[in-house]
Amino acid sequence: MKSGSGEDVTVSPAAIRLLLLLRGSEPEGLGRTEQVTYMLETAIAMGILGEGERLPRESVFSAELGISSITLRQALNTLRLKGVITTSRGRSGGSVVQKPKEPSAEEIRHKLLQTSTEDLRDLWDHCAAVAAASAKLAAQRADEQDLKYLNGLAERFNLSATAQERRRADTRFHVTVGVAAQSSRLTASMLQIQAELSGFLWTDHEDVFAIAEASREHAYILQCIAEHDAPAAASAAELHSSSEMERVIKQRLQMLMMSEEDA
Repeated sequence: MKSGSGEDVTVSPAAIRLLLLLRGSEPEGLGRTEQVTYMLETAIAMGILGEGERLPRESVFSAELGISSITLRQALNTLRLKGVITTSRGRSGGSVVQKPKEPSAEEIRHKLLQTSTEDLRDLWDHCAAVAAASAKLAAQRADEQDLKYLNGLAERFNLSATAQERRRADTRFHVTVGVAAQSSRLTASMLQIQAELSGFLWTDHEDVFAIAEASREHAYILQCIAEHDAPAAASAAELHSSSEMERVIKQRLQMLMMSEEDA
């Protein structure tokens, strides 16, 4: 994100809070530096740390994350080698977030085929439960600022020109419902779920009907929250998760059929 003067914008305190809630989403067996690398890379992929945003100074950032400066420096070096951030030296220097690399069609296909239908259902059952609870509380607690931000994210989803933009807007929409619910636990759960879902949703092969359906579902969730109708908001969020699950499972079954035909 750039300011009007063209200067890099420093990552906001709100983004740092979301980043911290990603802890615990990393795969098992990673060392401390690998965990921090995964957390930062996932946050960039999800749009929590946006392209063009400047990370805080290493001494400040490590304190905010509760880690040593050495661990942070090693993680940032890994991200530089991957091209996820760039770093300049000097008084006005620092690390700036770059556009995240999109997974290839083959990487997405491999991940989907390696995940069983049962695991996908289990993941989306968890997502539906968290989404419903978040939407229910958001309908009771959201203020005008929350609604304005959610509307902006829904509009960003509608206007997205690429699968990456659409995925990031969709992720932020669902995470922000948790924020509007004023529940750090629900927000953390949704962040971790969205990190797992990132390789499945909104690929380049999604048709316009699926995008239009998701847009309508976002709008209805927002309407229920704005009208403070907690039961309807919970039901709308659960229905949206079910629609996403059915679409991804259908896509997986189609891939399996094509693989069998090619064998």
